[in-house]
Amino acid sequence: MNKQENFIELLTTFSTTEIVVIKSILDSAKIKYYFTGKPLGKIFPTHNKPVRLMVEKDKIEIARELLGKIK
Repeated sequence: MNKQENFIELLTTFSTTEIVVIKSILDSAKIKYYFTGKPLGKIFPTHNKPVRLMVEKDKIEIARELLGKIK
């Protein structure tokens, strides 16, 4: 089983501010996660694609509760 199979997508965002807040919350809770993609809104607004938050499967409900007010 590879790393990606242990993680599922929880949310997407275009906001670098949200990414910083999400990192802080999940780091504090010691939940493993990673982001895919890069927000390019201010550099290349026409090429902007959402950043996907991937959270470890066994912590998804806890992460959803912690981040519920963000999205």
